[in-house]
Amino acid sequence: MGFGLLSDKLPRCRPLGVGAVLLAAVGCSSQHSEPEGGPTPAAPRPSTLLASVDLRLPIEDYLFSDAEMGRVRQAQQTLIERCARRFGLTYEPVSAGPPVGPRSVMDRRYGLTDAKLARADGYHLGDRDPRIHEMEEFEAPEGKMLTVLTGKPGDSGGDKVNGVEVPAGGCAGEAGRELSKDETLGSSDLAQDLNGRSFSATKEDPQVLAVFKSWSQCMKGKGFSYPDPLTVMNDNRFQGQKSTPLEIRTAVADVACKGQVNLVGIWFAVEVEHQKSLIVQEKKNLTPVLQDKRHQLKAADAVNSPG
Repeated sequence: MGFGLLSDKLPRCRPLGVGAVLLAAVGCSSQHSEPEGGPTPAAPRPSTLLASVDLRLPIEDYLFSDAEMGRVRQAQQTLIERCARRFGLTYEPVSAGPPVGPRSVMDRRYGLTDAKLARADGYHLGDRDPRIHEMEEFEAPEGKMLTVLTGKPGDSGGDKVNGVEVPAGGCAGEAGRELSKDETLGSSDLAQDLNGRSFSATKEDPQVLAVFKSWSQCMKGKGFSYPDPLTVMNDNRFQGQKSTPLEIRTAVADVACKGQVNLVGIWFAVEVEHQKSLIVQEKKNLTPVLQDKRHQLKAADAVNSPG
């Protein structure tokens, strides 16, 4: 049975909502001054977009995808296992388990956008729904193993287990230092914050509010009353263990109305501009974030590579 590593050195994970997924992203609309000699040309019409799963926002250059985070976690577990072996202890890496939650940063960011999934599961997540997967039980580390894995919070190491000195922060701290310059694995707080701020800001953007109104009118025409596509996804009636016929009918109408008013295309275009503005504002602080991301992936791949 594997040990669950109870340590703040573990990678941070994006929170996953049950049913509706509340993924963050928000920023400020860029302001363009009028050039000399005439008015500013009209902004190009947003592309017509339906499913959002494969779209990519500018801030994702600074965030870790699920696949990238998997590479880092695998390396972390390998390093901890090697470290524990020095103390004559056997650490069994924690199983990652089946993939659950959204398929990407953009999946469900603007609500449900996949017509096929709407017909099959409503607002539920199908095989990726955490409600259908049992939580794997793990044995909490204790005694020598706990000391070896986590050390003593805040100390500088020095304790010995089986005659071997425990590194600062235990094996988790040692693994973190090998993979990251500041021992923190995964997406930085700054990148996650900008991702959340851009999403929140777009919900108040006039263009997005206007397309919310058009979507809401479309839904009323189909017999459903909701102010926006995040509200319908969070309807308490659709949070049960399984999807219901009403939920599926609502979800199918929801996706159809999104396509009719180009909600995804407009919202995505607005958010891209918000994020570009934020990235320019934070360029100085984001440069080391990108450098550390590249460092973590390179270090992880070196650990994971055979031989």
